[in-house]
Amino acid sequence: MPTALIIGAGPRVGQASAEAFTAAGYQVAVASRKQSIGPNYRHYTLDASEPDQVPALFEKVSADLGVPSVVIYNAAYMSGMTPPDSPFEKGLEDFQAGMNVNTTTPFMVAREAVKGFEKLGPSQLGPAGGTFIFTGNMLNVAVMPGMLTFGMQKSATANMIKHLAEAAYNGKPYKFYYVDERHQDGTPMLTDLNGPGHAQHFLNLVKDGKQRPWDQTFVTGKGYVEFP
Repeated sequence: MPTALIIGAGPRVGQASAEAFTAAGYQVAVASRKQSIGPNYRHYTLDASEPDQVPALFEKVSADLGVPSVVIYNAAYMSGMTPPDSPFEKGLEDFQAGMNVNTTTPFMVAREAVKGFEKLGPSQLGPAGGTFIFTGNMLNVAVMPGMLTFGMQKSATANMIKHLAEAAYNGKPYKFYYVDERHQDGTPMLTDLNGPGHAQHFLNLVKDGKQRPWDQTFVTGKGYVEFP
């Protein structure tokens, strides 16, 4: 039975994803600072602001459930918006905390995920291969007043995912995605993310053995939509 690891397991996207992957036949491990989606899933404590905790997490999950072939990074940090005309209002400590959760820890998670994919090899990964998914937003392609630091961090991680998908592991049975839910008209989905919509899109990406476009802008009920 394959293993899926969901990091940042909150009551919306995390909960829906855990339910969907369990129903699809995966052993599901969830990692967060505290258990917030009920006792039905194997929970591991992880503070996403502490990147050096990541290797130990993967060791524990691999020992308990098996090496993950699916890794979903759903954790995020945004301390609040700044006034549009004062983008440097947040201090360095706040910026570094966001950088850890939104960029440095995803880097560490992607690194450990690939190590696992290599350990499993094509025979154990099967036709679907290994998949790393990062829950993003449109800040990798758009400027939004008051969100300078959040946009910098999301953009950096988006660049990492593009590099992994199109350069470092192009041709390998590994897939990397930056998933960005949008409204029908392409405007950002800010506070009303659809948990089941994300879960279904994640499953569709995992089941496809080929790398789709790394920047997965999608609309719930439609799937991938390429916006200008």
